[in-house]
Amino acid sequence: MAIKMSTVCCHLVIVYLLVVEGTPNVHKFEMSDDSKIEDSLSRFRRSSERNRRSIDAKCTEQENNFLQDILSKSVPWEEKKVFDTDSSSSMALAWAGEQGGIMVVTSKLSPSGLTESSNVYKSIDYGKTFKKVEKLDNAKVRKHNGLQRNPHNAKKLYLVGDHLSNSSLLYITEDGGENFKTVTLPFLLSGEITFHSQKAYDNYLIVKEVIYGTNAKNKQLMNLYISTDNGYHWSKVADYVESFKWGGYVSEPGETIYASVDPKRTHPFFAAFYQVVYELRKSTDAGKTWKPIMKNVMSFGHQGKFLYASVLQKVGQSNTRLMKVSPDGGTTWFEAQLPTLDSDMFYSVMDMEEDLVFMHVDDPGDTGHGTLYTSGGKGVIYSRSLEKHLYPNYGDTTDFYRMDSMRGVYIASQMSADDSIHSMITYNQGGSWQPIPRPEGGSCKDEKKDCNLQIHGTYSITRGILAQSPISVSSAIGVAMVHGHIADALQTTHPDVYITRDGGYKWIKALDGPHHYHIADSGSLLVAVPSDTDKPKVIKFSTDEGRCWHSYTFIKNDTEAIKFTGLLTEPGSTSMTVSIWGYHPDNRKWTAYVFDFQSILKQQCTSNDYEEWLAHETVRKYESESMKGCLLGEKEMFKRLKPDSWCHNGYDYVVEKDVQPCTCSREDFECDYGYYRPVGGLDCLRNRSMTILDICMQGREEEIITEGFRKIPGDVCKNGFSPSGKVINLSKHCKEGDKSLIDIGTPVEKKGTNGTVVAAIVLMVILIVVLMSIYFGYKLWMIRKHRVVYRYSLLNQSEAGDYDNEFENALSPKSVVYQDSSDDEELNSPAVKKDVTKKKSHSGSSNSKTGNGHVFKSYHDDSDVDMID
Repeated sequence: MAIKMSTVCCHLVIVYLLVVEGTPNVHKFEMSDDSKIEDSLSRFRRSSERNRRSIDAKCTEQENNFLQDILSKSVPWEEKKVFDTDSSSSMALAWAGEQGGIMVVTSKLSPSGLTESSNVYKSIDYGKTFKKVEKLDNAKVRKHNGLQRNPHNAKKLYLVGDHLSNSSLLYITEDGGENFKTVTLPFLLSGEITFHSQKAYDNYLIVKEVIYGTNAKNKQLMNLYISTDNGYHWSKVADYVESFKWGGYVSEPGETIYASVDPKRTHPFFAAFYQVVYELRKSTDAGKTWKPIMKNVMSFGHQGKFLYASVLQKVGQSNTRLMKVSPDGGTTWFEAQLPTLDSDMFYSVMDMEEDLVFMHVDDPGDTGHGTLYTSGGKGVIYSRSLEKHLYPNYGDTTDFYRMDSMRGVYIASQMSADDSIHSMITYNQGGSWQPIPRPEGGSCKDEKKDCNLQIHGTYSITRGILAQSPISVSSAIGVAMVHGHIADALQTTHPDVYITRDGGYKWIKALDGPHHYHIADSGSLLVAVPSDTDKPKVIKFSTDEGRCWHSYTFIKNDTEAIKFTGLLTEPGSTSMTVSIWGYHPDNRKWTAYVFDFQSILKQQCTSNDYEEWLAHETVRKYESESMKGCLLGEKEMFKRLKPDSWCHNGYDYVVEKDVQPCTCSREDFECDYGYYRPVGGLDCLRNRSMTILDICMQGREEEIITEGFRKIPGDVCKNGFSPSGKVINLSKHCKEGDKSLIDIGTPVEKKGTNGTVVAAIVLMVILIVVLMSIYFGYKLWMIRKHRVVYRYSLLNQSEAGDYDNEFENALSPKSVVYQDSSDDEELNSPAVKKDVTKKKSHSGSSNSKTGNGHVFKSYHDDSDVDMID
């Protein structure tokens, strides 16, 4: 059965056995209440089937030549660790230091929900052995946000404990857990530490203090405290703050902070009755002084050189908002040229890559889909990229995924006319989209239909499909692992695991049925654990990018089985050690199985084990040989591991590549505003339904090409194809706060006298007034029903240039959307509340993001999410 919006949006079937949450680089596991685990889990169980490729000659050769010692157990490679003296109900784990350092905190709660006791353990060998940190015996570390790690320095960890009703304790280590210092905070740390976006400022920390009034839905006061010495001393720098971000882009001071502040210091009682309007302020000296840069702000976002803000057009008169963007830290602002939205619609910044912004614009009518746009270099003028892009109005769940292992490749879900959902892929950063190629030899249930590979993402997961979101890492060039079906649309049955090694051009079926999976040793090792059972007994691994899979049984009988809570590898996917975590269902003892794959892949790879590979070599079949592999003006030649090499890359492996420039072709250009590119085509066609273009640059002189093409931001091609056409000077048509109508079609011949023209204008004005009165009456009703949402999402995946892109590989790795949403109704919608895997709120850094492309969960800066949980 195909997944359809109209049928699956009304129920959730979540079968996860734990809550996994935490800051980047921290995992949190929690024992489940077995009585509450759905009986439907048994429906997902299926007998283990060995992959058909494991019986071919190559796979048999691998087992005979390399795996006999392991299979016969003559070589020790597995360690089992049981926390015998600890039966705490929750566990938090962070990687501490380098190459095998792990910090574990277990917490036992009282019936009232307060922390009763905590134990802190440290390992220096990937969890094979642990030593209790005796110095922290009396610590009561919080269950939520109690263990946090500095994303720039793995040796810096922070444990948060409650001290008094209005203050917290912070236990700080700067040597991976060898020594701790205790700091009494002059406030109650209510969320997570917000770390700076740059490694040079790893000692700069911001935390927030939120105090709730009688109406817990409304924030009473958020105070900002900052430390510039790694948490030892703190200063209050602002109050009545709605949200905040670290700045520090290349062109601005490293001590830059942005914050939206209530200038009227509205009391929470009155804030519950009317909309609070904020002032966006900027500090360039770590909060000592502040400068207003935008008024009437509802929410804002910041990433790279772009600063976004949703601004009320007319305070107190309507809920209409403008999306404004600044490319220079708030000095100059432009109005983003996108379709005007009704009150029940929203914008969402999906991703920012170099000078390109992906922007989702909701379609009217609560359809669950919208249009995906890509921006020009200034983030102001946008082009249509993908229509009917899946993004429901509730729950903030979307399947948009950036493939970290291949430049320019994105995967998204699109809705069909019958409300079924299918997958699409772009290889040129949104310039064009197409169905995902069907794996060679793959069968389709209905061969009469146009079957392709349909990839499951977060939307499927939140609807109860037993799947994990796509995963890729930049050090494993071209490699990605996904769950999917071969069909005409996403299906509700169990998906299988598919793998690509060339960035999504070709796929193979790797494993039958759903699995938890990870990439290790920069791609030379793939690991998986069946997810159709809560007590897996085997671990599967591949050393040739998914062709051959081998199984090892680490649980011999049912009495030893543990409740699975996570499959972990060290951040960066460079380690050769993999661990499986869980707890025994009877004695509730936490247990870890650690597997050292260097006992299998013993040899360090040499230059003879690598081969040259041209990325995107199949993207230009219609071009000359000289254009083969060109993408965004460059062709990249990589050295990557040969599939038959039986060796490991090593912890310090660095990808080698050679970059050559390319001449320009049509694929280096995307369609300009008002034009579109048919699926699979290269020409940009005029959208005849748009007789006028809604473009205004707020009075600034700007020139745009209006005959279909514009160069993709970040494209560095030279010479070759160059579109030319009519140029419009927008400054002649602009009016602040009002999009002017610019006709780019054939000029209309003037007819009639001036008198008739004036009369016609008067009649038109009267008609417009009547229609607008009716329209705004309806809109006023809609506004009261559902407020406008301006989302500022940031997709963060491993090693994509963000400072904290190492989010650990926990159960069902997840691509996370971080956003500032001003819509309380949406945050508290039934759809959100039913999502039992919803994470706790992040503290407000738009630079915090997801790691390894995983379950899309919304981390709202709005603390209302805490109330949901």
